[in-house]
Amino acid sequence: MNYVPVMVGLMVVLLAHDAMAAKGNDDPGALLSVSLESDVGVVLNEVPLSERGRIAAQLLAKPASFWRARAQWQVEHTSYRLIYRGFFYGPGTGGGGSRQMLPITKPEEWNIVIDPAGPRRASYQGHDVVFVAFSMTTTVLSDAASPAAAEPNLSNAGGTWDELFSLPLDPEFLYQRTRNACVDEDAYPLGTADSENAYLLFDDTCEVEAPGRQFCHLTEPLPTESCVDALTRATGRVDTALHFKRLAWNQALADAVRTGAPVGTTADVLPRLSGLQENRIIYRYVPENSCAIAEGCVGGSGWRRLLQFTASVQNQGQQPLVVGSTANGSPLRVNNNFEFSACHGHYHYAHYGLFNFGSFPGDKRAFCVESTSRWFNNENAPLVHSFSCDNQGIASGWGDDYIAGVDCQWVDITNLPKKPAGTTLPLSFQFNPDNFLCEGTPVTNASGQQVFEPTEFVTETGAPVNRPKCDFAVGTLNNNLATTPVTVSEKGGFVTSPCTRGQSTRLRDCGFQESSIRTCTPGASVTLSCKTSKKTSPPQVLRICEASAMLGGTACAYVDALATANLTGTASPVTFSCPWARDLQEMGGRYAIYSSALVDGDASASVSCN
Repeated sequence: MNYVPVMVGLMVVLLAHDAMAAKGNDDPGALLSVSLESDVGVVLNEVPLSERGRIAAQLLAKPASFWRARAQWQVEHTSYRLIYRGFFYGPGTGGGGSRQMLPITKPEEWNIVIDPAGPRRASYQGHDVVFVAFSMTTTVLSDAASPAAAEPNLSNAGGTWDELFSLPLDPEFLYQRTRNACVDEDAYPLGTADSENAYLLFDDTCEVEAPGRQFCHLTEPLPTESCVDALTRATGRVDTALHFKRLAWNQALADAVRTGAPVGTTADVLPRLSGLQENRIIYRYVPENSCAIAEGCVGGSGWRRLLQFTASVQNQGQQPLVVGSTANGSPLRVNNNFEFSACHGHYHYAHYGLFNFGSFPGDKRAFCVESTSRWFNNENAPLVHSFSCDNQGIASGWGDDYIAGVDCQWVDITNLPKKPAGTTLPLSFQFNPDNFLCEGTPVTNASGQQVFEPTEFVTETGAPVNRPKCDFAVGTLNNNLATTPVTVSEKGGFVTSPCTRGQSTRLRDCGFQESSIRTCTPGASVTLSCKTSKKTSPPQVLRICEASAMLGGTACAYVDALATANLTGTASPVTFSCPWARDLQEMGGRYAIYSSALVDGDASASVSCN
């Protein structure tokens, strides 16, 4: 799904398979037990001292379900490194290139057990924390050859391997507290990471990097601390490991843990509804020279209101969806199936999918049709596959994911008519709308080469685009549309939506309400004196955001705020710089005031600023 050419060696898989066959291993599959022991908690650093006792007491009274959800989120921080594991054990790292991706099961297949002693409040690496110990176990089921191809130590029953991780003790507010220090940007477009998706880009091996020698970080300014140091400083750090053990084949266990059954005899890819349901609204200023303008992802420059969502597909078919090589001179390049983006500096696959929110369109150009999530846990879904950005495709049981936050992974709703009660329309994702991806049997000539046919499409430069011919299997084109209703409020975004994880403190990106929009002198320093309207009101959080002349308040996230402050009934000074002009329509000099309760569950109260 991303820019990284994940060089997974198909020969590794084949050699591992041959080696196991030579040993007489005729098991129908392989079983791996996976376990982890860790601590997970809530760091109280940003909570005012006057409120810590109350919040700590609330956390200590939380049910086990709260802590299991938080533990699951912490473990999900391992996903990026497990999928792109081959990069972490390449030549020169001691792996010799023999170690490849090693995905575990999906979170719903994990067994998380909270320590019966329950949570406790203590100092953890100097942080005031309420935390609890937990364990996670799961069982991976795959074909017989995959474990050896993924990790040589798992070649035979009884073999073990520990994959080491440093994880955030508190997985909430990771991006707010550490920004890009733990984000591996090398695999995604700039600006992808945010407070909601940073865990999917988490790489604890990221170090401090110098300009021109970046591996993790691309966005300026570059982080000045390593991920491990950032975790220790800001969230608490847990050093732990995923422990893998190859089990002797057990048919009953395999039957118990197996998920997903391959369908048909070819590839069969369908969009996942759950991805569309992971949607949120953001405000973004789009300059005239933006790639989003060049590629038609927005209706114009300036402040835009965007409906972001995740686009995930899953190959439920018996066979992989094979796209092919992107090398210069390859059939796909010769037939213009990939278009070069001068703005992004790489090739796009132009016929991946179409998005719509009612009549508002979106158009998905895939960076890379690649296997990035192992959705099925069965013998037909390999742990290791040969697909990458250089040789594209989706393995059986795997899927391709474009997470909410990726550039152009949205529908521009700036011009959506405003209704006080909001607008509910279907959000839809049409995969493979032009039948360029073969969910069936490729048509080949007498020499076994793929046959292409002319289409009405042309590239940006007017060159004709030819489509790979395919005998589509019955029914494979009937499940390529996913639709879900989404309600869009008259104004605001995910920052003004209700909190769902118990987020508290000024770091929260939820639960805010807009109170007013004011003017100021562009570039001037502004100092407000703010307080809650009543001295008896619970503490509130104040957030100052830039305002748009066209759209009003921009409901900004914590990392984009002009200022934030904790408020009580006693006036506090809040100082920030008045926004400069951005263009001829957005002349600056406008800001919006937002507020929310400091503590989740407390009543919101009005604030006054003079």
